[in-house]
Amino acid sequence: MIQDKIIFEKGKVWTASNLLSVSRLIIGLFLYLLILYQHSIWAILLSIIAIFTDYADGYLARKRNEISELGKILDPVADKVTVGLSSIALYQAYGLPLWVVIFIIGRDLLILSGSLILIGKMNHVTPSELPGKIAVTVISLLLLSYLFDFNPVKTPLLVLTILIIIISFIYYVVKFITVFRQNRLDKNESK
Repeated sequence: MIQDKIIFEKGKVWTASNLLSVSRLIIGLFLYLLILYQHSIWAILLSIIAIFTDYADGYLARKRNEISELGKILDPVADKVTVGLSSIALYQAYGLPLWVVIFIIGRDLLILSGSLILIGKMNHVTPSELPGKIAVTVISLLLLSYLFDFNPVKTPLLVLTILIIIISFIYYVVKFITVFRQNRLDKNESK
């Protein structure tokens, strides 16, 4: 079980960066509805705000020394919820292929499961890594291409998205195995 002191560090709960991540969770819910009911202009505006908050929360956390265990959880969860809900809505309203939605959400669920295992075993949250951030950016571009219904880039972005998802997933699997083994070695050495 995750200890409260690890997630809710004193003075690092209601930070600007964490509030941006929470706002992205809320944006994800509204975005789903706007896309589903084909309110394209508002959906595009909210998509741009969501992308901005994704980069701004990390920047603020580093710049203002607000990096926290809670933030390391909120940021990727906000990404996964926003991307997942947007993917589902784009499938329902704009023709994003179902297999792409399954691929995106499946990868996120597997990474989330691995993260929960590490948190449970180590009481430590590992932050998002560059391959994950690149994957979210490329996925966002793919989703925007469907929202804008910009056909010339859909296929190239589909191919790029699948490649980036595979690369980032492999990266996270290797990292999971490395961290898990290192944790096991550290426990054996301390005995």
